[in-house]
Amino acid sequence: MNKKIAILTDSTSSIDFLPHDYSNIFQVRLTVMFDQESYIDGETITVEQFYDRITKEDIIPKTSQPSVGDVVETIENLKQLGYTDVIYIPLSKALSGTYQAGYLAKELVNDIDVHIVDTKLTAAFLGYMVLEAANLVALGKTIEEIMTHCENLTQNSHFYFLIKDVKYLVKNGRLSNAAGFFGSLLQIVPIIEFNKEGEIVAVDKKRTMKKALAEIIDRLSGEIKGNQKIQFFVCHGMDLELLERTKEELGKHLDLNDIIFSPIPPVVGAHVGNSCIGLGYFILQQ
Repeated sequence: MNKKIAILTDSTSSIDFLPHDYSNIFQVRLTVMFDQESYIDGETITVEQFYDRITKEDIIPKTSQPSVGDVVETIENLKQLGYTDVIYIPLSKALSGTYQAGYLAKELVNDIDVHIVDTKLTAAFLGYMVLEAANLVALGKTIEEIMTHCENLTQNSHFYFLIKDVKYLVKNGRLSNAAGFFGSLLQIVPIIEFNKEGEIVAVDKKRTMKKALAEIIDRLSGEIKGNQKIQFFVCHGMDLELLERTKEELGKHLDLNDIIFSPIPPVVGAHVGNSCIGLGYFILQQ
């Protein structure tokens, strides 16, 4: 029997901001909450509305993952559309129960096979993996080949975030080594890394955003030097001044036309704030 393969991700992937023509990409959406007000990420609140609100209001939003029932319903709908297989590419399982929701949903559906990737990623970095998977489906690759490619992308990548106000990460419990680090954060900018387990950890700190940005670009430039083909990313929290400063610094090392720029979606922005910039790469060919 010929397989019909769907790619399923979640709204942390920034797939809404990455142009594509693939009809087999679907997503489950997380929820953003401002006190008692709940919004569906990317549906009932836009990225512009979200960042405008956290900029103007003294409030730290919370987030809620999709329920197992939400994921089951989505997979059942895909089955009705004739899909035989779903490759589920969610947010890093170290950061959310979204991965686990997919795992539990897999046990509750029949007559459709679900394959789950532990991406260890989020934002446009995750979205790019989704696009790569969809492209391989279009090329007729097997599920095993697609899963292997996704795993290789994870292994050959490195991503950092610079966060001007770490209170969002600490308040929402996403900074793995917050204890002992937070007390020294007055007037400094932490350099946050996605480690190999998909966790967010603080690896360094600088006195200013300018120094932190220079440090992270220097690190990444050294890592990608000599690689034949890479894809570089910049994710931002709609702080346009910080984005322009980042472009200016990156332009000294890389061709800006080769970089994917993407807003950080609201459900991720709730944990990093608006004055945040994410930089990183995939090595596509060594």
